Order: sequence, then structure tokens, then C-alpha cells
Amino acid sequence: MSIKLDKYSFQGPYLSIDKIKDRSGIYAVVCEVDNEFFLLDVGDISKLRKGIENNDPKKCWMKNNKGKLTFYIHRTLFLKQRGKDLIEQGLRELYQPVCGRD
Repeated sequence: MSIKLDKYSFQGPYLSIDKIKDRSGIYAVVCEVDNEFFLLDVGDISKLRKGIENNDPKKCWMKNNKGKLTFYIHRTLFLKQRGKDLIEQGLRELYQPVCGRD
């Protein structure tokens, strides 16, 4: 299964980060409540699993999770940093997640 955030397809859901490979990508932290999805955070990380595991906003995810916390990923292996930054910025502006960067 996957979800579409703007024009980007994100693979998931991952209920645990154990199955996420340490590759470059954009992560989406999603709260699922009664088949509705709420984006809590989105970010660009060079090593997905390690980055999600050690992420500072983790407390914010837990505080704002009102259902099932899941992770989705969009692989960006061949995208330069500027392209990754633009995707993250665009998703933050469109969805305004409650956690992460200001």
C-alpha cells in the first residue's frame, strides 16, 4: 500500500522502523484515526531508519498521535539535496504538519 502526498507516492505503512532501509529519502509520520490520515511530520534524511529513530520531534509525534502511528517513505536516491529540500518544503507548506521544523 502507499499514500500520495501532493504528487509524490510514499511507500508504507510501516508500523515499525525495523523494515525501513537506511537509504536516502523523505519520511512522513502519519496518524491514522478511523481510516483518516493526519500528517504529523515530514522530513528529508540521508539514512531513513537511523534518522527516524533518532529524530528530535519524536515526543511531538507521541503527543499528537490520537490513533495508529505509521511511517511512510519516498525514496530519493538520485535526487540532489536542493530537490529533496523543495519536496519537503512543499509538503510542509501544503499540509502544515504539527511537528518538525517551523
